Amino acid sequence: MLKVYKKTIRIDSSAAHPRLESPPQSKLSNLLSIPAMIAGAILGTVVFSAFFALLLIPLTIIGIRGWWLLRKLKNAQADEQSLEAEYTVVSDTSKKPDSH
Repeated sequence: MLKVYKKTIRIDSSAAHPRLESPPQSKLSNLLSIPAMIAGAILGTVVFSAFFALLLIPLTIIGIRGWWLLRKLKNAQADEQSLEAEYTVVSDTSKKPDSH
């Protein structure tokens, strides 16, 4: 908050030294200054919170989508793994040749 103080110098011919005088401030302005500072602090907090929320919500969505795609990619790679092998049947016990 910016406060401007007004000082006036009045040179009086009867006095040897000039005096600094400040204009009288009304009681209304003194009573309103504290609620105005509180309202300004609350408004500033709300504005900065909204700014960071608007900034962080899209970044969160992008991060969650990236994590989801990475997880799907890892699961897809795990599902595609297979083992290929060649084998030779030495004896087949399910079919016995007839001795007749």
